[in-house]
Parts: sequence; structure tokens; C-alpha cells
Amino acid sequence: MLFVRKAPLIGAALVLGSAIASAADLGGVSLKDAPTMPAMPSGYTWKWYVRADGGYTWYPAPGMTFSNFENHETKAGGGWTVGGGIGQYYAWGFRGDITVDHMFDAKSQTDFDFGSTRLDFSSTVVLANLYYEFNRGGRFVPYIGAGIGYAHNETSSGTVVDGTGASSFSGRSTDNFAAAAMAGVSWRLWGGRSMYVSGGTKDDEPVEVNTGHALYVDFGYRFLYLGDAQTASFDANGQVAAEKLKEITAHQFRIGLRYDLN
Repeated sequence: MLFVRKAPLIGAALVLGSAIASAADLGGVSLKDAPTMPAMPSGYTWKWYVRADGGYTWYPAPGMTFSNFENHETKAGGGWTVGGGIGQYYAWGFRGDITVDHMFDAKSQTDFDFGSTRLDFSSTVVLANLYYEFNRGGRFVPYIGAGIGYAHNETSSGTVVDGTGASSFSGRSTDNFAAAAMAGVSWRLWGGRSMYVSGGTKDDEPVEVNTGHALYVDFGYRFLYLGDAQTASFDANGQVAAEKLKEITAHQFRIGLRYDLN
């Protein structure tokens, strides 16, 4: 009699166990085969770095206006640039930094119907940048990037040359929206060790990246949009005039050092 009373309970347990097994195998995938999300390793912290850069900047001929005079030709020279910044590495191949760069005086000459003007132009640019690295953890790391920020553009005192002689005018500073696009490659000179962080492979496995103190040399190209620049108003041929450089852009080749702090 005891067996008869327990038989229904045993049968119910068997049915319930079978149902759970069937649900786990629904669609031919068992629970033991279900993928799991990779976790960040214990104690992982975002890595910081500092950077210093130098290079050369040259300017495609900017548009230029001069009050009531027609612009025939503008010639723009080049100049050296120095800068630095601080940044942070993120997962999945991304890193970002804040940079400050100063571009030293570049000469500009514009020819008009009446004569020509000459002035020097310089700029200080502050940018927030984001990069994607294609081979993080390797010896050579290609990257692309973009940045936005602002440019503080300055013109120096210059001269106006016409048939009656030469006269001078004062410079002026202006602030503008700035943007950048970058591409380059970093070469790890020394340092670094391996660790695994979440992200990226086709099997959803952690990715090995370089960590610890390390020193990189960076070779890069950067395209810059710097906005406008303008001289102070001055008297030209009996009228108030001002020279304005419009939609200034720049090309840069840069070389720099980047040091991982942790």
C-alpha cells in the first residue's frame, strides 16, 4: 500500500524532469552549450597615457577677402607645431584623449588689383579625440581617429603694399570651432605585458591587449579645420579695411611619443 501511495509522486517527478530536459534542448541547443558573456578580469582598471607631439603644418591657400578689393591669388606657407595631451584606453580597440597643440607663425601673401598684403598666421587648437586601433597589443598598431574642439587663431601685424608705398596694420585673435581627422601607426618601443579584456573576437572570447608601462612612437597624419582669422581694421587708401582669411584648413605630418602610465 505504501508503494501504491508513492507511485503517483514518483511519476510526477519523472514527468517534470523530462519536461525540464526538453525545454533545455529546445531548438537543438542545450544549456551547457549556451554562450556566456565574457567578463572583465578581476581588478581591471582603465589605462591612462600621456603624449607629446611635434610636426610640420602646411596650409592649402585659404579664401581671403579684403574690403572692397578683389582677391586674385593667395599664397600660404607652413610652420612647425608642438603639442601634448592625456588620454585613456577603452575596451574593443578604442582610446581617447584631450590634446593641446600650437602651430607657429606661417606666412600668407595675397595679391589684389591695387597691390598685395602680407601677414603671419598662428593657431592654438584644443581637441577631444577618439581613436580606433586595429592591432592593439601588437608591436605595430595602425589607427584612425577624429576630434572636435576649438581653435584660437591669431594674425600678426602685416603690411599693405600698393603703388604709393607700404603701410602696416595690426593683428587680431579670433576663436572658432575646430575639427580633425587622423590616421597613423604606433610602434611599441618597449614595455607592456599581456592581459585579457572583454570584447571582440568571433567566438566572443576575451581579447589579449598590451598593458603595463610601455613607450610608443607615433607617426601620423592629421587634417584640421580651423575656421576664420582676421586682421584689425586699418585705413587703406582713405577707407577702413580689414583682411580676413576664410575657412582655413591645414595638413599635418606629426611624430610623437606616448607613454602608458599603468
